[in-house]
Amino acid sequence: MDAVVVSHNNAPDIAALLACEPLREAFERVVVVDNGSSDETLGVARDLGAVVLRRHNRGFAAGVNAGAAAARGSAFAVLNPDVAFAAPDVAHRLARHLESPAVGMAAPGLELPGGALQDSAREVPSPVDLCRRRFWRQRPDEVRSERPVAVAWVVAACLVIRREAFEAVGGFDERYFLYFEDVDFAVRLRRAGYAIVYDPTVRVLHAHAAASNGPVASWATRQHIRSAATFYRRNAGYLFPRGLRAP
Repeated sequence: MDAVVVSHNNAPDIAALLACEPLREAFERVVVVDNGSSDETLGVARDLGAVVLRRHNRGFAAGVNAGAAAARGSAFAVLNPDVAFAAPDVAHRLARHLESPAVGMAAPGLELPGGALQDSAREVPSPVDLCRRRFWRQRPDEVRSERPVAVAWVVAACLVIRREAFEAVGGFDERYFLYFEDVDFAVRLRRAGYAIVYDPTVRVLHAHAAASNGPVASWATRQHIRSAATFYRRNAGYLFPRGLRAP
């Protein structure tokens, strides 16, 4: 299995990722899709043995699609630059869920630097849920489980994706530049009949920055709001709280 990593000025993270021996052992190749970096990302990735695709920055979704086209095999992984594996069997254990033809994607529990588990498996949020997260630090859409469970969507920091399912829905929607492309992809996967499995018994280390939780005037937050608006325009049923949504 190959891994796809989309980068933009992530030289230190890419260096750490490619130096992580368990992660390198987990994959045949690591494909780094560089979205127009101006730092040392390209040189670091090449020097450490990654397959490098250099592109203009058309966003995360477009980068994933380019990496998926270059990846080999019936399944591939999508990784954030800021993840690390503690054991080389992580990808294999996640891929075992794809042995069921009903499963299109699997994701691990994401362990934060302090040891806590990130709330990376969630219900599709309504705008009210998003406001509760930002302003009241609540997690109304969080999925809690200690065992593998089917979920509505998972944060795209570490995914193992069935290629057949990826291609069936046309990959990630490149109209999203950043944020909500993973929500949109998961919604389309489930509409196509594929399940998404969250497996917290498999852990991946994630140095989570949460840039979208910054000041409202920041670029990341404005991009998050713009992408959310795009998602709700195309999926109006999710504007309503879960109890009021049409079945």
